[in-house]
Amino acid sequence: MNQKNPWCLAAAFTLYLCAAPASAALICNATATPVQMVYFENDPNPTDGAWSVTINCTRGPADPATSAYTLRADDGFNPGAGSTNQAVNGTGTANQMAYDLFRTAPGNGAWGGTNATDFAGTVNFGSALTASATHVFYSRIAAGLNKNAKTFTDTVTMRLRYDNGPGNTDAYPTFPVTINNQSVCLLSTPPGNIVFNYTSFQAGPATASTAYAVRCTIGETYTMALDATGGTLLNLTYSLALSNPAGQTGTGFPQNFTINGSIAGGQSGTCATGVCVSAPQSRTLTVTY
Repeated sequence: MNQKNPWCLAAAFTLYLCAAPASAALICNATATPVQMVYFENDPNPTDGAWSVTINCTRGPADPATSAYTLRADDGFNPGAGSTNQAVNGTGTANQMAYDLFRTAPGNGAWGGTNATDFAGTVNFGSALTASATHVFYSRIAAGLNKNAKTFTDTVTMRLRYDNGPGNTDAYPTFPVTINNQSVCLLSTPPGNIVFNYTSFQAGPATASTAYAVRCTIGETYTMALDATGGTLLNLTYSLALSNPAGQTGTGFPQNFTINGSIAGGQSGTCATGVCVSAPQSRTLTVTY
């Protein structure tokens, strides 16, 4: 019997494990509080607001402990004339609400899309791996805008540029803008006094009137009414009537009306002396919207 010898094949090799150095990159982003404003057209002052934006950064142990940055804001999705931001809700000027953003104070230090209007600073990590920096920014809406009573919206895009190293890009976070334009009516010109001049038993009526103006938000419907359409003074019966008693629709501008009064002729009146000068009585005009 033949006996076969087993063969063993072996190969020797050397295993090398290489550890690559850890690669870290500075990463920053910015988060702004939503801008939410309520607008009243009857307010004679601008509508101002204060908000904040925070820059948050992380780094690796090998990254620098500081990073310079700049942060700017664009003119939103609906830029207006003169690089003014606009919140919109529909087409046409009545559906566009202009507003502006500032770095220093409302009306000062515009925050816009140029180097001169950027926020600029330095994030300092110290020995930490995270750091942040916060800035306050401001919004302003001019007084007296004539707009529809509705909610206007916009979106502002920021550009955050920092020492992010090769291969990284700027960050472009956004924040929303909401403006709620409240429906309002006001007596832009209140009614004055109605003064009758009447002589006892005069043949014709005595008439008098006073003018007033109502300003209501565009498209706002309203009605006007007197607490009474007549009364008696010095035993003289008078009547009052509105020049436009039907419902009205606001235009955003003052609308002019009158209250007309009359005392019919042939009334004697009452007077304890030879000449009666006056006797007052108050009436109330109500505007409902």
